[in-house]
Amino acid sequence: MAVLPYIVDGTAENFARLVLENSRRGPVAVNFWSPRAGPCLVLMPRLVRVAQDYGGRILLVMLNTDDHGELAARLEIRALPLVRIFRGGEAVDSLQGVQSEADLRAFFGKHAPGPDAALHALACGDTAEAARQAARSALERPGDPDAALRVARLLVLDKRPREAFALLEALPPALRSEGEIGALHAHLALIAAMADEDETGEPPESQAEGLFRDAVRALARDDLATACDRLVACAASNPGYRDGLALRAARALAALPMSPEARRRVDALLTLGH
Repeated sequence: MAVLPYIVDGTAENFARLVLENSRRGPVAVNFWSPRAGPCLVLMPRLVRVAQDYGGRILLVMLNTDDHGELAARLEIRALPLVRIFRGGEAVDSLQGVQSEADLRAFFGKHAPGPDAALHALACGDTAEAARQAARSALERPGDPDAALRVARLLVLDKRPREAFALLEALPPALRSEGEIGALHAHLALIAAMADEDETGEPPESQAEGLFRDAVRALARDDLATACDRLVACAASNPGYRDGLALRAARALAALPMSPEARRRVDALLTLGH
């Protein structure tokens, strides 16, 4: 029955290695089926097509319960067909009966690392799970930060900037400081700091922190040039402050509309700050 490296046959002998051990590295879907059950034969080609579309982000294991009845009994498989998801060595979800390809895609999308899982969780209103899925996707697929960026943008559009900021903060420092993610993270850091400034009366813990707060106050007054001035000074006093956030935030502000005079001042500051 094996079709591709990520669609394989399961047995009682290889179940621990193929399913349980692999599920500690990523999601594994087990299709419990019988050649004597018509619904299993209807579901199987749909399942194979969906697994192929996911291109290995979920390992699909086909387990014939006629051949491995003792294992099926031990796993309490009572009705077929049944697709069960394993993660971390445990069964975490299941889907019973014949399903459409759309339903199978939605089911796989909940568990496959990548943009689909994060966006699915966000669509269901579970922002915490969306953040976990996006962060996991970034860690498992470091060359593809698309999930984190897409979810963060959707949260911003939904007027939930703090949740978007928390999502990007959960990413590895190198990832959250580069490209579009770096610019969005810097913007969101300033928004979060503006909100915190209204809530805390605590004195700054360092010169860099004080300068960053001054920048936030200037930004609240729409004084972009002064905000950039304080951010560049913050970066000069402590280049490693919050993983280089100050200079990235200044560059993010420089992309905003401002008067010609403010533009000249900001450009000069950024030239010096670089």
